[in-house]
Amino acid sequence: MNGILERLRSIVSERFVKDDVYTRHAYSRNVDPVLQGVPDYVVRPRDAREVSEVMKLANELDVPVTVRGGGDCEFGGSKPVGDGGILIDMKRMDGVINIDQDNLVATVEAGISWGKLNEQLSRLGFYTGCMGPGSGMTASVGGGISHHSVGGGGCARYGACTNGLVGLEVVLPTGEIIETGSRANKHAAAPFNRFGNGPDLAGLFCGDNGILGVKTKVSLRVYPRPPCAAYKTFVMGRKSAEAAASIFAAIRHKGIDVYDAMYIMDLVVLVGSEKGLYPLWESLKKKRGIFFYTVEANSDAELDAKVKQLDDVVLTQKCEALGQEIADGNYAKWHYVEQGGWQTYHNLWGIERGGYEPLTAECFVPASKFPAILEDLDAWDGEHVQDIETILKTCGTRPVTGSGPVLLVDGCNVELTCGFTTFNAYFNGSYHPEVAEANLRLWKSILERVTSHGAQWYMMGDITSRLMVDIGAYAPGYLAALRAVKDCLDPRHVLGRGKFNFWGVPGR
Repeated sequence: MNGILERLRSIVSERFVKDDVYTRHAYSRNVDPVLQGVPDYVVRPRDAREVSEVMKLANELDVPVTVRGGGDCEFGGSKPVGDGGILIDMKRMDGVINIDQDNLVATVEAGISWGKLNEQLSRLGFYTGCMGPGSGMTASVGGGISHHSVGGGGCARYGACTNGLVGLEVVLPTGEIIETGSRANKHAAAPFNRFGNGPDLAGLFCGDNGILGVKTKVSLRVYPRPPCAAYKTFVMGRKSAEAAASIFAAIRHKGIDVYDAMYIMDLVVLVGSEKGLYPLWESLKKKRGIFFYTVEANSDAELDAKVKQLDDVVLTQKCEALGQEIADGNYAKWHYVEQGGWQTYHNLWGIERGGYEPLTAECFVPASKFPAILEDLDAWDGEHVQDIETILKTCGTRPVTGSGPVLLVDGCNVELTCGFTTFNAYFNGSYHPEVAEANLRLWKSILERVTSHGAQWYMMGDITSRLMVDIGAYAPGYLAALRAVKDCLDPRHVLGRGKFNFWGVPGR
């Protein structure tokens, strides 16, 4: 193709460009077991200049480009939509550039993982506030910004990871390199503030799911880790989802400063304990929903006051506190002390033999709304018996509809990790097209169902960004404005081509 392989090698060197079948297929999937898109070339640049040259070449030849961070997304975000094009793997760009302890700002290359960054910050007594996504041991900082990620810990206190953003270095789809925030002033020596010098251009690239620019450097607020912390875990009574919603609301209405608050539904506790995923809870007589919280403070007196406030809220919902130690079932302590926040969300992966995996519909919703959504998903499950039985007949285990952990995020909102578990179409050594077709029908259907509740999608990637357009869920003015921005920054729709149905024809 117009000597593209040789030209890519001239930009990043032969060592960091691959077009062999093995490598291309290794980059053709994300976490989900359904979507696949095989790139033609995989490129691993070292800096913004090399990314810029790749983007300029892609524009010249009208070749689509997909950007991949850690590859942990569950909606097909970091593989091509369909086959072909260039995939830029950002993981070579994984350095810490500067930790400004005076201004409490860390600047990193966008391919670094949240785990690696926070490991280095912890040696200085800092953390990033929101610790990024639940897959933060491998998920990249740039990917987290692209998705408004939550989940690794601290989301009740700090919100999504984009809340801590100070500034970005971005390669635009046509190859220009810009910096946002305080660095928009060429005399600013280092990033120190996001807002000012005109419009907040950084906001364009937060949650863009990789269609408006390639993030190459990220500057984030960092925070001193408080010296005191407490963590409690509770077994809930009946109607645990409604009780959890009431607790979340009370925490916000009373203004209680909580680091994390999370609910794990009854079904997950029951099935997970049966399958050995929750050894801490195997001895529980009642396998009901679990609620836990974590609080931080600068003194014991402040900590005790917060614990009392939270206990007063939780115990009014007829919850039973477990012991203080991890061995007593105190999931909250494991989550905080042992960094279990980067493992919590994987509780349904591999729950059953043969590759039981979730097709997720995780989203942000008001805390008061999530019990009704879960109830409606029970009804949805009953309405799709035919496709569910197709999977059961082939794979021997019925898909399960529900939600993983539900955690408090910004304001009175929660991240609802709902969806269903299923099997890959490759099962027991054979490919089963009927399972692939049923999975895709079910996934689109459950996403549409949750969309009808007014959910806010943040990690959209391939499937949800296109579905929102296909079913007419976007407010017309919003979609028109997004198209106008895309057309302006990326006239040929080279970057993330296909997402949001931006296929290369401006205005369509």
